[in-house]
Amino acid sequence: MIQGALAVFVPVGWIPDAALLLVVALGLGWPGSLATALLLATWIGFVTDLLSGTLIGQHALISLCAFGSARIVSVHFNLHGAPTQMTLVAALTVGTALGLGALTAFFSPEAGPGYPGSFALIRHAVVNALAAPFAIAAVNAVLSRLDEDSARRVLRLEPPRLTP
Repeated sequence: MIQGALAVFVPVGWIPDAALLLVVALGLGWPGSLATALLLATWIGFVTDLLSGTLIGQHALISLCAFGSARIVSVHFNLHGAPTQMTLVAALTVGTALGLGALTAFFSPEAGPGYPGSFALIRHAVVNALAAPFAIAAVNAVLSRLDEDSARRVLRLEPPRLTP
């Protein structure tokens, strides 16, 4: 939805992939349960599938792979700096494009190979990489604010006291 609104003002090739950036940011900073994060990444993928008109489940699978990759890489490397975040997002952008092309070619062979041109892919990876530190910082700010709110607002459930 954000990408569609930006397409009015900016050429389509120069708009960052909001779904991929959100999934990567969730993979890097999700404070809660892993099952909840996986469900959220899958939901983002299904919404992308519905809005883009691709095969149902295609972006959901790619979102899960991107989330898992970001989560695994964040455990082994320090991804707090902008250069490392940008490198991760650029690599995941290329991997996502190649994965979507492979899935399209496998499930719809009559459509032909769905691989983008090399210039378009490099441009998209650079645009996503430049937007990555800002998107990750924004998502981390929202997540920390939500985590702060949940820590302050504790709902105490106590059984009623029975007095004789």
